[in-house]
Amino acid sequence: MSTSSVTLNLVNLRGAPTAPGEDIYILLTGENVTGLTGITLGTVTSLSQIPNAAISFTTIKSGRLYAGLGQFPNPPTPAGGIYYGWIEFSCLAAGDNLWINMSNVDLLGLPLSIAGTEAGGGSFSLGYKSPMTPTLLNTMKNSVLTRAGQGAVVTTASGQQMVIGPTVMPAAYPDMTPYVSSLVQAQTAVTIVSDTPPGGAPETFTGNFQAADPKTGVILSLKGDQGDTFELTAINLSSSIIYRCDGGTVIFNGRVVPQNRTATNDPSGQPASQIISNSVFRNLMIGFNEGYLTTAGPNNSSQFPGLTPFAGGNGNLYAQAIHNGTNSYGFPYADSNLKVLIQADPTQPVTVSILADSMAYGYSADPSGGSNQPSSGTYQFGIGAGSGALGAIRIGNWVYEPSANTAGSPGGAYGGFLPDLTEWTQMQFTGAGPDAYIWVKNGQISAGTCLNAAGSWNEGQTVYSWPANLQWVPGATAPAKPTS
Repeated sequence: MSTSSVTLNLVNLRGAPTAPGEDIYILLTGENVTGLTGITLGTVTSLSQIPNAAISFTTIKSGRLYAGLGQFPNPPTPAGGIYYGWIEFSCLAAGDNLWINMSNVDLLGLPLSIAGTEAGGGSFSLGYKSPMTPTLLNTMKNSVLTRAGQGAVVTTASGQQMVIGPTVMPAAYPDMTPYVSSLVQAQTAVTIVSDTPPGGAPETFTGNFQAADPKTGVILSLKGDQGDTFELTAINLSSSIIYRCDGGTVIFNGRVVPQNRTATNDPSGQPASQIISNSVFRNLMIGFNEGYLTTAGPNNSSQFPGLTPFAGGNGNLYAQAIHNGTNSYGFPYADSNLKVLIQADPTQPVTVSILADSMAYGYSADPSGGSNQPSSGTYQFGIGAGSGALGAIRIGNWVYEPSANTAGSPGGAYGGFLPDLTEWTQMQFTGAGPDAYIWVKNGQISAGTCLNAAGSWNEGQTVYSWPANLQWVPGATAPAKPTS
């Protein structure tokens, strides 16, 4: 296989059709597609007619591979009567990593799974922890959809039921207005950190929810540490906008602009300004959909990736059900910290499986590996090279992976900001086993004698460092949790 060719192997795990109209059809869509073999772009094709059940390409942007039962239009639609599902991917240049994910954002339908090799060399697998039927379907019917929203469950032409998601039918799902209102009534403070624009620095916005301004309707007003301002009105923080993560406007530096700005819908906007306002809006939508925004706080978006999603009973119940039962997107920004977007090795084949509805298959509790750590903080740590046998280091939901081997570097080093830890928390060394951990707290480390070398704080007591070739001592017992 050419090193510049990405191959998707298609596997039918549903077995032979049991009723008319259950033949599997495949559709590939995308932009900037080169080197395509096995299927014609934009043409719905029977799986049985795809040579060796494999599709290859060199590049693709915004690619989608649909699988459905029976012939369907390009593209299929949730209300079109076809039982279908899809995956998404991009490989923008020959030999680049393949970005790939499953998606249930618009509907819960024909289940798929994907598996292959990560760009770093490990394997990955995305799939279903809970089967489509009866588990996920019943969860949606009984615990997610409102009583008036049962019309979101549709019976397809081939007889299966699927669920249209809140991005398409927001009125079928619980109203987010009470959630927003609770934050307004408490005048809840928030801190939202933007992405980094080219040639600039990320901007930290602080402010609070407030009663609607009688003149402007603003209920959220934030000011950035670089002087920018960001405001949202009540009408532009509706339930449907939160579910869709789009569809309205924000007020940025006094100017009304789309919530997701592009060169097309905001031609006079500056790219840096667009990146900042778009990312602030995105992080707010993550906070709402995953339930991180609470009246008690701290409501700091830099901490979202380490928090447990949906823990407080708030958020998008559809996305929660998808997250609990699959490795798939349940809302548009689920890639940010639910770890469902993979960087795959483009030289290794990816297997795409079409699942039977009763199958729990391909699910991984940690599908993608990769570091997931705070972007800022008061305290930091570092571990010298050659320590990769410690495996991924976990502190709660935060993950620190060792550096890779590169020319002139042996790899196996760790480092980064520590999360804000007001209580003693385990720092787990997963490569050494499930009971290999020490304890960390803001400004404090309790390691016992479990590691083969001691670490130390810097003069300012803000950075804790261990030397190279750090190892867990074989047979060592993790220290007891400190009492103070």
